[in-house]
Amino acid sequence: MSLKPLVAPVVYDPFSDAFKDDPFPVYQWLRDEAPVYRSEKWGFYALSRYEDCHQALLDPATFINHPGIDLDATNDQGGEGNLPNIDNPRHDELRAVVQRQFMPRSIAKLEDDVRRITTHLVDSFAGRGTADIAQELSWPLPYEVFFDFLGLPHGEERTQLIHWSHGLKDRVPDDDRLTPHAIACTDSSRAYLAELLEERRRRPRRDLLTHIVQSDIAGVPFAREHIEPASEIVGLVFGLYLAGIETTAALISTLFQELAARPDHQRALRDDPGLIPGAVEEGLRFRTPLQLTVRTATRDVDLHGVTIPEGARVAMVIGAANHDERQFDRPQEYDALRPAARHLGFGEGLHGCLGNPLARLEARVALEVALPRLGEFRLAGLPQRYPSTPNMAVLDHLPTSFSPQDPGTASRAQRAATARRVGDTEIVPLVVRERHEAADGVVLLTLGDPDGGDLHPWEPGAHVDLLLGNGLTRQYSLCGDPADRTSYRIGVLREPAGRGGSAYVHDELAVGSPVQLRGPRNHFRLEPSPRYVFIAGGIGVTPIRVMVEAAERAGADWTLLYGGRTGSSMAFLNDLAAYGEKVTVHPQDTHGLLDLDGLLRSPQADTIVYVCGPGALLDAVEERCAAWPAGTLHLERFSAKDLASPVLDEPFEVELARTGQVLVVPTDRAVVHVLDEAGVQVLTSCSEGKCGTCEVGVLGGLPDHRDSVLTGDERAANDRMMVCVSRSTTKRLVLDL
Repeated sequence: MSLKPLVAPVVYDPFSDAFKDDPFPVYQWLRDEAPVYRSEKWGFYALSRYEDCHQALLDPATFINHPGIDLDATNDQGGEGNLPNIDNPRHDELRAVVQRQFMPRSIAKLEDDVRRITTHLVDSFAGRGTADIAQELSWPLPYEVFFDFLGLPHGEERTQLIHWSHGLKDRVPDDDRLTPHAIACTDSSRAYLAELLEERRRRPRRDLLTHIVQSDIAGVPFAREHIEPASEIVGLVFGLYLAGIETTAALISTLFQELAARPDHQRALRDDPGLIPGAVEEGLRFRTPLQLTVRTATRDVDLHGVTIPEGARVAMVIGAANHDERQFDRPQEYDALRPAARHLGFGEGLHGCLGNPLARLEARVALEVALPRLGEFRLAGLPQRYPSTPNMAVLDHLPTSFSPQDPGTASRAQRAATARRVGDTEIVPLVVRERHEAADGVVLLTLGDPDGGDLHPWEPGAHVDLLLGNGLTRQYSLCGDPADRTSYRIGVLREPAGRGGSAYVHDELAVGSPVQLRGPRNHFRLEPSPRYVFIAGGIGVTPIRVMVEAAERAGADWTLLYGGRTGSSMAFLNDLAAYGEKVTVHPQDTHGLLDLDGLLRSPQADTIVYVCGPGALLDAVEERCAAWPAGTLHLERFSAKDLASPVLDEPFEVELARTGQVLVVPTDRAVVHVLDEAGVQVLTSCSEGKCGTCEVGVLGGLPDHRDSVLTGDERAANDRMMVCVSRSTTKRLVLDL
């Protein structure tokens, strides 16, 4: 009789250095053989399949964060105020103190600073042909970016803070206790942060520390009369100070490590920087920086034939879940060119990573800047892991060699990267070539490529997004010549009661000023017709003027009724005068209101009506065209129509403006899930409308705002929504996707 050889049982031990070097075979065994694993040595349960981890992260009532998300004594370092270890209601109250500063549109304002710091770092080693990417880029970049954002000082004090931040991660293998060095660095860091917050209270600055120390929660000042190292406010800053660095350093190192083995992917990303955001998402999935996060069960949970008892510590092994064959195609491969898939790299639900927009920004810019400068790069030695908590997978050293590229070539490539893809929309750097006053309060700007290159083509009715230096984004219709590929022209009305966009254009943009532009996009196309009625109110003449020219060239029969407050405030009067009686100019101060009844009283055969202008004008035209054939009226609003419609308790449609695809959102499904199932990925984090990660532009229809992020004014504008929770008050929403 032959005896079967003894097989050592598979052990999942995140404290083991041997496990950390290559965790994926153990992860595979967990998912297949022990999806609910019990660690006898350390006394925790582990979930490893994607769906199990995902559902647990979305169930904060069953799986709470207290007493902490770590398996070891790292939980003791955070103290009061450390967001990852706090449950509701206090979690949301503390997170709200800093949430808006971390929203994607807030973080986007940091891009110029991130690019400047990244370029400086890459320049310091790009000419050598060798570099330790981890030590010379992956770690210093997030330190510089986040410490500047937070408001931490430069010089010796910053050097000391960096030393403490590394020291407090000091660990001994196979030990869940803090080392004396880690304890000392923790105490020193918290004491220093308490002093710094006191200093900001006395001498405020324009930084995140000042914002935090000046905040209140439900009318109660967040900072107590004397700020102690163990206080909530120090705990909040301490948590940000830690989380803002290590995860980003891990992500950047992973990207360079995986790309070093794939020169074909390097070339593809250099040739098309629009692929870089997808490569970043793949890095987050493939070797997730936060490999596990721990919760505590508030009740008995039965899963896969195992009962997790109330009070048990439960590890959601994100690193394993993101390799689950049940969720991902070819999960064991890093493929920078694959379509982005939803993953758990930044968690999900209530405790979704607050700083994920900043980490994504830094990783993307790191690749955009470094890839054209380094040329083809490869590993020049063995990567070395960074000693840290069992939760993290981070590199300390990543030796590489490369063939330095000509700086001029790299500079051109970086400009191409700056004209990058955001979803399916480019952001392009342009300059103001010409500026002149077209009427009282109206300025015309001609924009062009800095190097004289061609711009994207456009058709009458198109508009662009202008990303302004004050952090605002505004939409303006193009009013130049569509045949001119060298420039775009926009007209901007100064709006004294506006939110600062038009004032910035009028006061800050001069000939030579740099601007960033997204688009063109067109949701107001001129449809072919033998006959048109054009109606323009005020600055609404900008798209109508281009349509008039196109109709004239096509030989169509057309008329234009153009109204404004005064004759001197109406742009393009000289240009339109060439069309004679086809154009009726109707200044309100001398002619009163437009005669819409006379113009639109009776439907006209084979006629399309186009109108652009203030909301009151559009409402009036819409009312008078109610009896006209369906499809007759085409309008473009500056702001969403103010309707008192109830929230729809029924399915509604979402139209994806860039493709025309129409999806149905059932009553029991979130918009983001319907988009995801259709292959349209929108980044999410909290899934509760609290973080702003999933913000999407709304081009038509009225959203039913259910988030807790947008202000009253932002909701009233109805030009954006959080698709993880918000729905619709109209039968259809048109999304900027």
